[in-house]
Amino acid sequence: MSELNFIVTLFIAVLGPLLAIGYLKPILLVVLDSLCVEPLPGKIGAHFWVRSACVLAVAGALVLALSFGEFDGSLMQALRRALWLAAAGSFVSIAFITSRVWAPVQRRLNAQLNGGRG
Repeated sequence: MSELNFIVTLFIAVLGPLLAIGYLKPILLVVLDSLCVEPLPGKIGAHFWVRSACVLAVAGALVLALSFGEFDGSLMQALRRALWLAAAGSFVSIAFITSRVWAPVQRRLNAQLNGGRG
């Protein structure tokens, strides 16, 4: 096993999801702040869920990288595989988070539309 390939893979597996969640963080905090009422009101709850999203995204990418990383080939093979796995791990984690955040938003929108008709 090439130690350089291993280190590059782990670095990308951590950095990729952190960049993706960092990009989403400003708007995610606003959305979560409006959704978090009980038991963790407002910004406390929103920050908890954003931090949970970071842990979930990084852990998902690390599990994929450690399970399917290319540690014995060339550095370019390792880099390609690491980028692919970090992207896949980030995509799945963020898709899960988005679906979980969107469900209450959709219920709230439906309630407002139905309530406005009556």
